[in-house]
Amino acid sequence: MKPLSRLYEEVARLVEQSVKALLRYPLCDRCLGRLFARLGRGLDNSERGRALKTLIAMVVERGGFSNDEVKTLLVNAGLTSREVSTALVSCYICNSTLDNLLRELAGKAIEVLRSIEAEVTRFLVSIRSGSQIEKRESEVVGLLGLDTWESVRREVKRYIGKAVAKSLGLTPDFRNPDVYVVVDLDSGSVSAKLSPLIVAGRYVKVGRYISQMPWIRRDGTRKYKLSLYDICYKLLDVSKGSRLVVHAAGREDADARMLGSGRPIALEVKEPKARNTTLSTIRELAEPPWVYVRLERATSRSFVRLVKSSSSAKIYRVVAVSREGLSNEDVAKLESFFQDVVVAQRTPTRVLRRRRDVIRRRRVYKVRATLHSPHILEVLVKSDGGLYIKELVNGDGGRTSPNFSEVVGKQLEPVFLDVLKVELEL
Repeated sequence: MKPLSRLYEEVARLVEQSVKALLRYPLCDRCLGRLFARLGRGLDNSERGRALKTLIAMVVERGGFSNDEVKTLLVNAGLTSREVSTALVSCYICNSTLDNLLRELAGKAIEVLRSIEAEVTRFLVSIRSGSQIEKRESEVVGLLGLDTWESVRREVKRYIGKAVAKSLGLTPDFRNPDVYVVVDLDSGSVSAKLSPLIVAGRYVKVGRYISQMPWIRRDGTRKYKLSLYDICYKLLDVSKGSRLVVHAAGREDADARMLGSGRPIALEVKEPKARNTTLSTIRELAEPPWVYVRLERATSRSFVRLVKSSSSAKIYRVVAVSREGLSNEDVAKLESFFQDVVVAQRTPTRVLRRRRDVIRRRRVYKVRATLHSPHILEVLVKSDGGLYIKELVNGDGGRTSPNFSEVVGKQLEPVFLDVLKVELEL
């Protein structure tokens, strides 16, 4: 227990800070109390402010203040005394509107959530920053140099959150809400924004000439009949969303297969209205016998960042041909040379029209080659993600170095390419 002298000092300090605020600004109970929100656990800010004003009223006339200071304090606190007749003065921070505004905003939030036709159980209140109330509050806090305050945005969030939870039985969720309640303090408007549904999964592509996204030519026709997006579109239908975004850990060429355990993806459905039944309705999407998409779990935005930023190692299988004929000695050269080698690769000629011309450096960790005939070579390649394997084989006119053709001294051309493994820990 603190000694009484320390308690007296803390009380005196609290009164001094409150007096300093009220000598400068007229403040309502709630805005004054919010300046000391970290003190008095369990109290509402209006209760804190009212208690401070009552204490000031009890001691202010006992001396130490001029008549003008006493009048200023009582007027700015909205208090009366026998000697001072006070006029109604609006709060500097909220213009004495905050109590009514809180009730109005809470009511609007409840009505907005009731009106949306969507499956939601978790919510989060979001306040647009930069309101006039917030700016004036920052001015007051900056003048006083307080470390006990909380922002008006936090108070509004708490007040609306409690009202919504009590009225609708929804659960506040600060990490993965189903819906955001968006509040504008200046206009008094309230809207609801459905969170996207993000589903983690993998896809296997056993057919060739299938792109990740629909490839539309300039004349409006499709270059390939089928895309991964076409398969995943069923998720959009089931979840009753407005738009589907496919995030993948890289992408293979349309004519390459994606085998093994598949490539990690995150499917993002914008504004889903039926999120709770989605995964139980469709666990696996397929376009027999070419593409299979396995949906694993609902996840968060952080998974999207992980998938998109990944440069994880990959294992490829490429079949190449050579008109000049190959030997076992050529196989040995490839396996010996490409052991933990850094390859410098300029943007391949075939994609220059849609990619910046830059030099990328990727590591080849290991290759294993099998000669099936003097003209047909099969190679397994383990490398960093982002390495263009076709150009690793043929050199792309010197834009990729070192390359297979350069090492064996014979021109090699890739015929078939498969991705066998994406080494991304999820």
